[in-house]
Amino acid sequence: MPGSPRLKCGGEQGLRVLTEDLPVREERTGTEGVALPAGQLPARRAGCAGTGEILVLPSGVQLARLVPTIPARELPRHSHEEAHLVLVLSGKYITSAQRGPSACPEGALIYNAPGTTHRDRFHDLEGEFVTMMIPESLRLQWGDRLDRGARHVGRTGQALASGIATAMMSWQDDDVSLAQVLLDELLAGISGPEDDVRRTPGWMLLAEAYLRDLHDRPADMARLASICDVHPVHLARVFRMRHGCTPVEYSRKLRLERAAAELLRGSDSIAEVASAFGFSDQSHFHRLFKRAYGRSPSLYRRFG
Repeated sequence: MPGSPRLKCGGEQGLRVLTEDLPVREERTGTEGVALPAGQLPARRAGCAGTGEILVLPSGVQLARLVPTIPARELPRHSHEEAHLVLVLSGKYITSAQRGPSACPEGALIYNAPGTTHRDRFHDLEGEFVTMMIPESLRLQWGDRLDRGARHVGRTGQALASGIATAMMSWQDDDVSLAQVLLDELLAGISGPEDDVRRTPGWMLLAEAYLRDLHDRPADMARLASICDVHPVHLARVFRMRHGCTPVEYSRKLRLERAAAELLRGSDSIAEVASAFGFSDQSHFHRLFKRAYGRSPSLYRRFG
């Protein structure tokens, strides 16, 4: 296919592991011998968060249809040097992206700006997703309008991304131009009018992303303040003004939401679900869950 070679690779491009958290197994899969357009470098992937096939557009955008390869508990917080989009095709995907549910349904589309730090992951290894890596040269064409942090993309963007994913299934010559047109429309929508993200302090966005990632243990205020580089009292005051609750309560609410979703769609015991989301005391989990949802975990699992 002219201008769109297929590469077999594993992992995520631009993945930089933050050493303060869990270690990650790093692998690099060579692409020697693959014919690429003049001046275009082979894809480099590390971390092995997913494996599959990469399609390279003439603009340098790398499209990859992948399956997860690292269990959720083994994937550390990490940052991406390049802007990228993630389209969830199937599976239980958890994201720290702003303005949307943390547990993403099929069809959800997440945009991560350059430098985004997160621990987005699949709850298990059953799933499939598409990534769209935006090279620096293309991102700079949009000025700073693609630098507004992580976010869930709306239904129009989801439809455009789904069109790209469909084109990737067969990938004929005409699909190269189609995918690029759809992607241009998608980026135009993402870089649209400013919203409240720009007016939010950067440390607050970092705190929210960290708490969304913290799915398997309670929040630690001292550590959160250290990560955000702000005083704990200031963090707590501003956070309450924005969310109406403390960071600890915010984290607990997110963990209860994820536990509730898992009770409905999973087969693990209530004790296993409680432990997976950081509630080591099952009776304490029972009380908190009943207070939040008006019924016990067992009744919620049975009747919803």
